[in-house]
Order: sequence, then structure tokens, then C-alpha cells
Amino acid sequence: MPWILRFATGPRALIAVAIALVGQGVPLGTGPFPRVRALAPGGMLPEEQIGYMPEMMMMFLRAIGPEGRADYILFQRLDILTPLLMGGAAAIVIAWLLKRGGTTTGRATWLPYVPVLFLLTEVVEDFVLARAAQVFPDPSPLTPSLIVLTGAKFAVMFAMGAIIIICGWRLAWRKKEG
Repeated sequence: MPWILRFATGPRALIAVAIALVGQGVPLGTGPFPRVRALAPGGMLPEEQIGYMPEMMMMFLRAIGPEGRADYILFQRLDILTPLLMGGAAAIVIAWLLKRGGTTTGRATWLPYVPVLFLLTEVVEDFVLARAAQVFPDPSPLTPSLIVLTGAKFAVMFAMGAIIIICGWRLAWRKKEG
């Protein structure tokens, strides 16, 4: 049995979700995020949109100005909290649902590690975004990768949600039958 299945309990899953919600609310509600978002054309940051082209990134960085770019770089550094908090909570919830549902062996026991992909895509995306802001007004050669990185990040987030829903549904269905 993978260590995360042994670690995951109902109270730990609840605590992880609470910490993720509170932990995400603080950096997203205060600090550089709301300031940069207010400056962003259309009120959306590049990492909130799929298919963000390099030209759009240059327009965004120009629109937010020098202070906005400094805030944006700071936000990218703080954004490491997103995959750590959300991914950590998702991993614990998935592991707990699997354990409660009696799935403690086989390939499904690796599902709690899907959030690691979220961590990887988010961290690389944050690096690419911060680098683009650092080298502005020059274009960053990494910016074209945002199309793939942001799409992959959203796909993994969708997969995490789907895994939680399916595991929860299986657990509820099992209890209903038993």
C-alpha cells in the first residue's frame, strides 16, 4: 500500500481541504494578484486562459507597466502555493476515498499521485511567465510553451476533479449497495 493511502484519513482530508481553501484565499485575495489582475486587459491573467499566444503575452506585459510586471513576478513566486495546497489536498482526498472504498492495491492506488503532474505543470508555467516579465521588452523564447503548459495544467486539474468525483461516486454507490 503506498504511503499516501496509509497517511490519508477523513480528518486529514478535511484539514487539507480547509488549509487549501484558506491558503489559496490569502494570496489570491491580497498582495500582488488582485493588483495585477486589475491592470490586466480583460481582467484575466495569462495563466487563466488556454491558448495564450506570445503576442498576447507581450501586450499583457506592456499593459500592466513596470510596477505591474514587478508585482506579476512576485505573484509567480507566490503561486507555488497553488499546486502545493490544491494538489496536496486533492492527493489526500483521492487517497482517502480509495482507502474508504477498499481500493488499497493495484494500479488505482497510484491515482493520488496525479496531482504531482499539476505541481510540475504549474511550477514550469510560473517560471515561464516570470521569465517573460523579467526579460520584457524582449520576447522570451519560452513563451510559446505556454499554450501547452496552460492546457496541460487545466487538463490535470480536470483529471483531479474527475478522479475525486468518480472515487466519491464509487464509494457512495458501494455504501448504497452494502
